[in-house]
Amino acid sequence: MLKLVGVSKVVGGELILRDLDLEIPGSATVLVRGRSGVGKSTLARIAALLWKPDSGTVLFNGVDTCTLSEAERSKVRLRHIGYVDQEYVLMPELTVLENVELPLLLLGVEKKKRRELAKDALEALGLKGLEHRYPDELSGGQKQRVVIARALVKGPRLLVADEPFSNLDNEAARNVLDYIRRLSRSIGLSALMTTVDLYGDYQVDYEYVLENGRLTAVKRLEPR
Repeated sequence: MLKLVGVSKVVGGELILRDLDLEIPGSATVLVRGRSGVGKSTLARIAALLWKPDSGTVLFNGVDTCTLSEAERSKVRLRHIGYVDQEYVLMPELTVLENVELPLLLLGVEKKKRRELAKDALEALGLKGLEHRYPDELSGGQKQRVVIARALVKGPRLLVADEPFSNLDNEAARNVLDYIRRLSRSIGLSALMTTVDLYGDYQVDYEYVLENGRLTAVKRLEPR
């Protein structure tokens, strides 16, 4: 699904990622742990095709995305990649439901269908009843789950989520991860998630630690 080969990236004059390799198979959940400032967000933005590496290759479904134009990369992101930024930005003038519908609107999905899909995504993440609230009426954890719902509502092939559990309590974090794993099994979703939590128990297929610009594999679950 996604393969990074020899990826390096300089940010603010500092080499953040150095000759990094990562492969995310189809229908796999991947967690990258690391302390603040080690480059998890940089890795997430490159994986989501928001940034290009300074060197190396980023393959999405076998296509070298570094050779694509920005317009072509945007099309791939819109159709196939759901991205969750750790700032969980929402449109303040739109309701929760309208925020979640937004990717479907951009994809040309008709109103009745996109409303149905958005409501289903919100319910799956424990947000039923909040459809008509506005972002400034939500808690931080609720906002974070709305952003995750928006990223998943279009049924992407790849989810890239930067610190998706940071504002969630343990139960909410488990529910979100369970939902992602269900989508992995049912629609073949692959997911790359990052966390600053070095010790928490997350049930994922592959787990890595990012340090000194490179990844070290620490766990792989048995096939489901």
